[in-house]
Amino acid sequence: MHALSLLALLLPLVAADDGYTKCDCQSAIGSGSTLTYNHDLSRWLCYHTYTNTASWSESEGRCIATQQYFAGDAWEKNCIIAGVQQGYYAFDSNNNPINNVPPMKADGAVGNCD
Repeated sequence: MHALSLLALLLPLVAADDGYTKCDCQSAIGSGSTLTYNHDLSRWLCYHTYTNTASWSESEGRCIATQQYFAGDAWEKNCIIAGVQQGYYAFDSNNNPINNVPPMKADGAVGNCD
């Protein structure tokens, strides 16, 4: 009985999925395409959605949590929203988003965190 009670207490911790420090996005363009790392989408999401809680590491090509850990399920949801639904932008050499063109979109996206 104690084992079951302990499991019931720990289950919300496992389901929370919020202990990640580094995340990126993967995407696919075209039906049947393989998911691959998407630098522009990952950077856009870090810049646009996690402005005050994370920073972009160009050397790692990942968004790095600076204030609190990433929730993996929220990161993935945001990859899908930005990558498939709303669209995202690349950045110029001065680290400014190139938003004078239509946003890029993918056919599918997932989050990748560790």
